[in-house]
Amino acid sequence: MVPVVSFIGYHNSGKTTVATKVVENLTKKGYRVAVLKSTKHRKLIGDTPGKDSYRYRESGAVAVGIVSPDEIVLFQDMDRDRLNLEFFSFLLFDDYDIVICEGFKRSDVPKIEVTRKELNQPLLLKEVEGVIAVVSDFPVEEVKNFSFDDTDKLTSFIEETFIKKRRDLFSDEIELFVNEKWIPMEYHEKEKLREILFGFVKSLKEIEYPIERMDIRIVISRGKNS
Repeated sequence: MVPVVSFIGYHNSGKTTVATKVVENLTKKGYRVAVLKSTKHRKLIGDTPGKDSYRYRESGAVAVGIVSPDEIVLFQDMDRDRLNLEFFSFLLFDDYDIVICEGFKRSDVPKIEVTRKELNQPLLLKEVEGVIAVVSDFPVEEVKNFSFDDTDKLTSFIEETFIKKRRDLFSDEIELFVNEKWIPMEYHEKEKLREILFGFVKSLKEIEYPIERMDIRIVISRGKNS
């Protein structure tokens, strides 16, 4: 599963600056990094009335994709409070080395808090689950603590804790999500699932070899296999 780490903090804490530096450092190391940022602003696509994408949204479309020669942008209705970051990252960013998020403090992913003494605010780690480190301009003893000048060390911490560990454990990865929840499997269970899938696929016609990746989605009608 692609690792997901979120930077959280109060307004003007410096979390965007720290997260951006970490993304820059990881990219220089050769990693593919995806970024997901939370915002309180609504209907971002509505800022440009008259554009084709805006007109499609106004017509009632719940998802609008814009494809240019070198990138794609997708606007889709969703409930941020119900967003499962791990499953979302699995769907959209599975071929990346890590997803760096900003915000989503209530999500069930590891978090790094960014704070400053001048904010005079209580530490979020005391009220938010999953805080594994704090970046601050004052000492914090409860968890691993980095200063604002330690972004290189913070980058190495993220690299060792998430990226390298994932590459060591999942060099040949099979992942299963059920109802958007990641299901851990032992090695023998993954091999059994692999044998079943490959055996079925090899019996089909028009399969191009070698098989490098298979993506399967099964949507079960309500009432079946319950």
